Amino acid sequence: MVIMSLVVTDILKYYEPEINDDRISKLYITTSRKVLGQAYSLQNKMMVVGKLLDVAIAPDKEKITETAVPGRDRLIGTKLEAYFFTANGSDRDYLFFSSKFSHILTEYAIFAEEYEVKVEFIYVQKKIGKIKLYTKGTVMDSYRSQESESVG
Repeated sequence: MVIMSLVVTDILKYYEPEINDDRISKLYITTSRKVLGQAYSLQNKMMVVGKLLDVAIAPDKEKITETAVPGRDRLIGTKLEAYFFTANGSDRDYLFFSSKFSHILTEYAIFAEEYEVKVEFIYVQKKIGKIKLYTKGTVMDSYRSQESESVG
């Protein structure tokens, strides 16, 4: 069975949002507003569920923190949750990873601004039911810029 989805590739970023919610971490990625928030009329704090497809050193990153952490490839396929947020005036939506998934990334020494992640998002969890993403195909969204766009 082929699962249709939204696949997002972005540099892992860090931001301290003014959110008092222990479920939401400070690590996030972004996606084009048109392929998620606009397409599915999402509201802030909605949970998007998916899995990690890949993690790699960020492109054009010459120096990263030295680590000796074997087994990062075991992360591939890890189920994850992210919380949707939108910002006025931006063409990007923000997906803050759950604290649980953020902890896993930290344990494997995967740091913001040093790594790029590729995530497959399959559905949005609602209070009652869920919204499956792109049931007729897969949408690929990749964001790269010379200057990292910041939240806020």
